[in-house]
Amino acid sequence: MRRSSRPWTAPTRAWRAWKEEANLTDPDDSAYKPLHNRCHTVMPGGLDPETRGDAITRLGKWAELGFRPTWHSPRRGLATSSKRAGNDRKVITKQGGWVEKSAAVEGYFEEDDGWEENALVKVL
Repeated sequence: MRRSSRPWTAPTRAWRAWKEEANLTDPDDSAYKPLHNRCHTVMPGGLDPETRGDAITRLGKWAELGFRPTWHSPRRGLATSSKRAGNDRKVITKQGGWVEKSAAVEGYFEEDDGWEENALVKVL
């Protein structure tokens, strides 16, 4: 992956800057933190799901993605990526905040696109 020459467009740099600014030291703490509406300082706690969803939808519109992302979009991506990486259900449900025996988590797995495991990948 090529590094961006502009710090504001580099995801890794942005994440590290946010992690430092929000003082994210606990891996189980929320990465989505509220900002004080006047001082713009990071506040403790996490954002509620509705606020997270609104932010993700606004950013998707701003980025002109061509589809409407919601709060479920990153959860779906997390579940799918974790499953493809070979993690077991217990790890996936913990990462995504589902109850371990949840039937709902199955709906978050994207179907395989048919190319990563396709027998013809190395032939073509």
